[in-house]
Amino acid sequence: MSIDILTTINHDRKIFKGKYIYPVVSRRAGGLSLGINLNTNSACNWQCIYCEVPNLVRGKPDLINLQELEIELDYWLDQIVNKSFLNQYTENKTEFKDIAFSGNGEPTACKQFKEVITILVKKMNEYKLNKIITIRLITNGSYMSNSIVQEALSLISNFSHEVWFKIDQVNEEDVKTINQVNLSKANVKKNLEATLKNSPTIIQTCLFKINKKLPSKEALKAYVDFLKAYEDKIKAIHLYSLARPSEQSPKNKLARLTKSELEALSSKIKVLNIPIQIFS
Repeated sequence: MSIDILTTINHDRKIFKGKYIYPVVSRRAGGLSLGINLNTNSACNWQCIYCEVPNLVRGKPDLINLQELEIELDYWLDQIVNKSFLNQYTENKTEFKDIAFSGNGEPTACKQFKEVITILVKKMNEYKLNKIITIRLITNGSYMSNSIVQEALSLISNFSHEVWFKIDQVNEEDVKTINQVNLSKANVKKNLEATLKNSPTIIQTCLFKINKKLPSKEALKAYVDFLKAYEDKIKAIHLYSLARPSEQSPKNKLARLTKSELEALSSKIKVLNIPIQIFS
């Protein structure tokens, strides 16, 4: 493996040989994140206009080779926990922070999600990682009320875990523009409430300019009004902007927000009694 030091800028899943497991340095995780990519065909049920996945298509993941995934996971945990990967390929004092279901599409759309969770629990126990790292599910939330997904997440109830639940906008027209799906507030409500029932939950919100325009006052008000009912249950809100160029072909021009612009928008959301973290 002859590569440069990993940074938050480069999240290329092909830097290292492997199909399902990949290491990245994550600004939001605060260190090394070991990603699990269940969408190796780059298929997702959403197609967010800012998505950084190249050749993204609509659809669901291919079937997973569970044996191959377990071999890869074992290899990477050995490299990180027992060998010198962190010293060789990350900046000084980078810590192993999490194992994250992320990748090239919606992970909970995988029919074998529960089987993959079972493998992960096995490896977490083998490497004695409980209470050392966090298991994170990064999701658009669309399958969170599914009974199989909830059964899978119940397997990690005794582990340090979080769900990062995506809500960029709430108004249906804004959602259609940004996430390119038809999604009602009732549907988001159902999935969010199913998530909050069983998992510590962080709302992840990507903010940016569209054709030089910031999110509207109406959009921010709808966002605040929707989350108000859950402010005693939501662990935090992550506000962030574009980190890398979109790999989609949006009809509109997208622009990253500055830290001061994110802070200004954050001030409008702080009426909620929810901790807000800004990542610029």
